[in-house]
Amino acid sequence: MIDLFMPFRSFLKFENVCTDNNIFRMHYKLTVIVLLVFTLLVTSKQFFGEPIHCMGDNKDIDKDAINSYCWIYGTYTLKSKLVGVEGKNMAYLGVGPSNIIDEPIKHTYYQWVCFVLLGQAAMFYAPRYLWKMWEGGRLKALASDLASPIVTKDWTEYRRGELISYLSYTNLYTHNMYALRYAFCEILNLLNVVGQIFLLDLFLGGAFRNYGAAVAAFTHIPKVPSNFKDFSSINPMDQFFPKLTKCWFRSYGPSGTLQLKDRLCVLPLNIVNEKIFVILWFWLIFLTLLSAAAVLFRILVFTLPALRTSMIMGQLRYVKRRVVAKIVKNFGFGDWFILYLLGKNMNPIIYKDLILELSKEVGNKPVTV
Repeated sequence: MIDLFMPFRSFLKFENVCTDNNIFRMHYKLTVIVLLVFTLLVTSKQFFGEPIHCMGDNKDIDKDAINSYCWIYGTYTLKSKLVGVEGKNMAYLGVGPSNIIDEPIKHTYYQWVCFVLLGQAAMFYAPRYLWKMWEGGRLKALASDLASPIVTKDWTEYRRGELISYLSYTNLYTHNMYALRYAFCEILNLLNVVGQIFLLDLFLGGAFRNYGAAVAAFTHIPKVPSNFKDFSSINPMDQFFPKLTKCWFRSYGPSGTLQLKDRLCVLPLNIVNEKIFVILWFWLIFLTLLSAAAVLFRILVFTLPALRTSMIMGQLRYVKRRVVAKIVKNFGFGDWFILYLLGKNMNPIIYKDLILELSKEVGNKPVTV
């Protein structure tokens, strides 16, 4: 079993240079890993056997064909059989003899679950791929070999002067597009996670939008013995992910007459699907709130110099605020963004030295508007 998860090791590795934040990584690392693990679970016969098994009588010689047909074309349950007492009003929840007024609920989603989960993983990784392409290794070139806890000989007078020149003269006011592209990828993360909620709701025929809340509410409903159950007392997992359904199979008999075979089908994979989509519901809602907060925070950072100063101060010790405020005043929000990312990837002693030297440098030249 452990061997099945070995391909995901690369996602668990942290890169030497950090060009994003924890919320961004929750999209392209944690969420992608979760979705890939779910994809592996629903496609592995090692744990749950065949995804569908339709019951037949001894005369059936085409059991495999019936299984394949019901898997491809879907199964159904009856809405009228969702209420009542099992064993009395119906054989199983949603399963029983049908009549003309019965409203069947079609279930055709389960063969596509693995593809939807895999597609979601790709969409959650897309903003990361885009940002990595736009970033182009710029930060790695600037902060290479400067993250060591020990101040090495790499931090020489020449290297210090080179980095200060890059930040204060050569490329001053040229990083705005760099920062805006990162902000755009954060917005993409937010749009993607909101879009995934609507996509899953469409995929499950409108069942996903309230699924997690309905499951949570059901688990807190006191179980009162009753001879009859209404719709409010139905477990949403059993309603939307039934483990036992029905399937009509049509064929021709020996004389050429049409034969209808009504078969009960067991869907063991729905034991997994019902848990997967509960977890996804809560996770996507949580991630949506975090992503919205991240976008709002990014807007405030780019518009409030005082907040940018405070964020740099959070990376330093024993440096006066006016020293950092002088740099922020002379830097555009893109230049500040590069400087802030450098603080996340450099030795604190080297970073403090860089800030002090930058403060002296920007103090000796007029402010450029």
